[in-house]
Amino acid sequence: MLTRIDHIGIACFDLDKTVEFYRGTYGFEVFHTEINEEQGVREAMLKINETPDGGASYLQLLEPTRGDSAVGKWLTKNGEGVHHIAFGTADVDGVAADIRSKGVRVLYDEPRHGSMGSRITFLHPKDCHGVLTELVTADSRRTQAGGAASPAEQGEAGQDSDRKAHPRHDKPSAERASERRGERDEEGGKR
Repeated sequence: MLTRIDHIGIACFDLDKTVEFYRGTYGFEVFHTEINEEQGVREAMLKINETPDGGASYLQLLEPTRGDSAVGKWLTKNGEGVHHIAFGTADVDGVAADIRSKGVRVLYDEPRHGSMGSRITFLHPKDCHGVLTELVTADSRRTQAGGAASPAEQGEAGQDSDRKAHPRHDKPSAERASERRGERDEEGGKR
């Protein structure tokens, strides 16, 4: 059973500028940040509200860390905007199996690690009326405490093998974004 809208994923070229927009315009604050190496994204979770099932609803802002990531490819094709919607469930495995039995393509055979220690899978957008749909089971420590697990609970120094918490890149965001967009300098070469 789906219990809430867990988050809406928004792809952006510059995470820092996008966070500032949502902070300045709507007053939303960053609840959690991380890099997910497996998915090739740097992300910020902005908490919107608590939900009756003990979870919460978020905006997930996603900046690709490499051009060949799913979000990087999507940004190149579509530009910034809504990338996906995610529904929360206590049983991502069971819900995915049920939805698969109804003829909807589930993109991962086994759920993967998602934000804040969650388990996730995606449904093919062509089977969901053009909407990339994510199914999320929040980390039980997050739902019990109404927030993210502490760095100690997440593992040594708050890092899993494929995710790093609160990182900064060596290059400024604008430079990384222009590289992903393939912008060229005045001589026609890539910047």
